Amino acid sequence: MLTSPTRYEGLLDRFAASLADDASTPCGVTAETRERVDIYRNNVRLNRIAALTDAFANVVQLVGAEYFRALARAYVERTPAKSANLHDDGAELPAFIRGFEPAADLPYLGDVAEVDWLLHRVYFAADSGAAADSSALAELGPERFAAASLRFVPSVGLARSAAWPIADILQMHADGTPAHLGAGGQSVLIWREAFSVRWQALGQAEADAMAALMTGMAVQAVFTQTNADPSSLLAQLFGHRLVLAIEEPIHEDRH
Repeated sequence: MLTSPTRYEGLLDRFAASLADDASTPCGVTAETRERVDIYRNNVRLNRIAALTDAFANVVQLVGAEYFRALARAYVERTPAKSANLHDDGAELPAFIRGFEPAADLPYLGDVAEVDWLLHRVYFAADSGAAADSSALAELGPERFAAASLRFVPSVGLARSAAWPIADILQMHADGTPAHLGAGGQSVLIWREAFSVRWQALGQAEADAMAALMTGMAVQAVFTQTNADPSSLLAQLFGHRLVLAIEEPIHEDRH
């Protein structure tokens, strides 16, 4: 006789939820099998901590592996996973770090974690197909391009810190160049090229322009507002094939 699937509706969800809550006992667990649930709980936490360690490499380099494991364990214990995909785990870690009392004397750590998370998400971003190239600019002409907006590939992002030199910290971990915390806030353009994640420091005007372009603002309005050098930034965006499409405004016919 077949058993109705509704009998087990929600059972796996309740069991999964109990793995993040030591005080919860899944339905059907007995005193003899409770210890096995604890093994599952520990394995889930260890897997999440390992995934976070991989995703937040620059934070790990700043604080050391042992410190980061303690921080990640606290995060895992207080922040339930929202996805079965470990690559999705960590979005809330930067905010968690900013409120983590033991890290209060490392005020830059949350911003570095933001950079790490963006590096991680850019690496795993979906492929977008063919990007627009500079020949599209010639087809449009200056006036039409100035009124258009840019849509970017999924594997590009902008990290900004108002107070901390995030680009210098990345460079320090890349080649050992010392980073000075007093250098002030910096911005970093991050993208995936082939199978590698790359980054480039941007000046404030360029970062302002990039942030505005990512909102869909018209090209001319962006560079008028920010006073950034359009030739330099656009050459980089099209040269690295980061623009997915050039979108012209829709004009309704008026009669």
